[in-house]
Amino acid sequence: MSRFMDVTTDFGFKKLFGDEANLDLTMSFINEVLELYPPVIDLSFSNPEQLPEAGDQRVGIYDFLCHDAKSSQYLVEMQKNRIAFVQDRMVYYSTFPIAAQAKKGGRRYYPLPKTEIMVIRDPANVAYGEKETVLEAPAPSWNYELKAIYCIAILGYALKGSTTAVNRNSIRNDQPPHEPFYDKLKFVTVELPLFDPNKPEYGLDRHLNKWLYFLKHSSDFERIPEVFKNDKIFQKAFWIAELANLTEEERRFYNLSLKRTWDTYAAWETSRNEGLAQGIAEGRIEGLAEGKIEGLAEGKIEGKIEGKIEGKIEGKIEALLLLFSQKLGPVPNHVEAMIRSLNDQEQIQTILARFKEINDWETLRLQLANGK
Repeated sequence: MSRFMDVTTDFGFKKLFGDEANLDLTMSFINEVLELYPPVIDLSFSNPEQLPEAGDQRVGIYDFLCHDAKSSQYLVEMQKNRIAFVQDRMVYYSTFPIAAQAKKGGRRYYPLPKTEIMVIRDPANVAYGEKETVLEAPAPSWNYELKAIYCIAILGYALKGSTTAVNRNSIRNDQPPHEPFYDKLKFVTVELPLFDPNKPEYGLDRHLNKWLYFLKHSSDFERIPEVFKNDKIFQKAFWIAELANLTEEERRFYNLSLKRTWDTYAAWETSRNEGLAQGIAEGRIEGLAEGKIEGLAEGKIEGKIEGKIEGKIEGKIEALLLLFSQKLGPVPNHVEAMIRSLNDQEQIQTILARFKEINDWETLRLQLANGK
């Protein structure tokens, strides 16, 4: 049993960042991820349920939504398991706080002078009534000025083409020097599998990297690492994450959240593996979200799998992950990140050719690191 919660579960994430008592943690994380200058020093939570204009439209619900003293808004989502179109989802969710800033005109009723008019109620009767006309009041004047919106998605998987753990995107011009076209709408993805504290660029001397390390490995720690011990923010974060400090009800909610996470991942893995297995049997794998595999590597793999990979690199990467997970068990996050960063067809073919020789994750890691 772990000493600390997995803070990337729904319960753990909201317990850590979505509680009024922990706004100092929320503010620290937002300032580091967005690299804001000057930093946010005053933050309040907003209603995370954003209602649409019409009853037949979808509701937007975030993990948490907050605003600062200048009314800039910060929308934060934790998505542990892979979903399609996550970027589209971020853009869609950003439209709610944007639309909410528009000035609204109210409906007012203007009764006209009473006029006797004929209303036919049924063919046999004629009745007289009065008519009241409803007019729409003009909306208050508004010059369309908007407050800034920042959308942060923390992901338990790497997006296609990503090579860094934190990616900041804004709307820029296509032509050099690519100056910002609109700088009040920013999208940030935090892709935890790509974070590796052993790499120089992710050194734990930076506060942002400490946050990534904590988020990715909170449930792996049996004690608080030395790098966090003199930091009051993280001392508080570890205290909140410690299972012994949860009430009985909170522990129950956490276990339910953990089970939902496992169930979702298991369902996704089962669906992916069944689809791949069927494709292998037919010599053709199709329909992957991020690629298409046709066949597998030439020659038999452990005497059972034959075929030829002729698809996109993304498809071949999915095949590598499947093959090694079937042989060695769950793929460690750092190995998955290295495999997903491959962009050389020859290197992939070399790894496939040596599949039978690779019997542990460290051998595979070295193979990937050497690039031969």
